[in-house]
Amino acid sequence: MLTLRDVISLEELRPDMDAEWELISASLDAALKDCDVMREREGQALKHDLLGRLDRFAAIVRQIDDNLPHVLEQRQQELRARIQKLLDGIDLDPIRLAQEMAVMADKSDVTEEITRLDSHMTQFRSFLASSEPVGRRLDFLLQEFLREVNTLSSKIANASIAHLGVEMKNEIEKLREQVQNIE
Repeated sequence: MLTLRDVISLEELRPDMDAEWELISASLDAALKDCDVMREREGQALKHDLLGRLDRFAAIVRQIDDNLPHVLEQRQQELRARIQKLLDGIDLDPIRLAQEMAVMADKSDVTEEITRLDSHMTQFRSFLASSEPVGRRLDFLLQEFLREVNTLSSKIANASIAHLGVEMKNEIEKLREQVQNIE
């Protein structure tokens, strides 16, 4: 059949590039628009998740701050009892004891760390409200969160605070995992 000239004819078609480009351009525009919509939706979901985790973190910080006077008072009472037991029968100047307890209470004061954490949380929220890329800044800020939590946990030797410190570190890790998805 191929040897018969009039039965099958071969003709090479040249596409109209202008007409084809209109079709390609329209398809490309639609795909890019869908991609932008998907990224916006994913970004909003990510922002919502991060804000929820930040709220949980803030609630733990508030819980520590609210319990701090009780924890410090309990610590002073325990210290007073231990000192009384150690110094049984030895006369000790109550003013000197009060001074030493004040120094220990000052070393246990985590007001500065809580203030910094509050500042970091405010900054985290403002970064999330920004329209520019903030992934690296959020990641750095989370390192600061962790440093403050470690300092806070080391200053207060209390089981309930230690437990809350672990919860805060857990939330920081979850935040860090999500932040890795942000440009």
